Amino acid sequence: MTSTSRILILISLAFGLAACSPYQAKPKMTYYHGQNVPEGYIEVVRASAAEIEFRVRVEFSQRHLYHLLLDGNEPLAESWFPTSRMAGSEAYCVTFKLPEGKCLQAGQTYRLCIGTKNPEAVQMETSNYRCLVDYTFVFQAK
Repeated sequence: MTSTSRILILISLAFGLAACSPYQAKPKMTYYHGQNVPEGYIEVVRASAAEIEFRVRVEFSQRHLYHLLLDGNEPLAESWFPTSRMAGSEAYCVTFKLPEGKCLQAGQTYRLCIGTKNPEAVQMETSNYRCLVDYTFVFQAK
């Protein structure tokens, strides 16, 4: 067997293993409810069908956490946000702009899930995502 043949076999094997990988760009996850915080610790400051802002008064030891706006187990918007507070402030704010084609519906229940990892990183090990904090709310435009 020539060295070129060996290289082609190794490349084919690598592509074959990559095709079997469990990684998905948009993983199907089950977002487990985390600790429910007392009323007033998370609140919707302003909201429209395309954008929503939360004020979070929960104190975290981590400087950045992953925030997900969920419709059941379907993420509508997600990103890393800093959890540090401005001097003299007792809260930090999180603003989600929903991607084109997605919008919040009045009267529907949604969740804000705050976790320590990006779901894409978690999905390599499990399809279960643990929320540190889980805030359930019924959307009303403000």
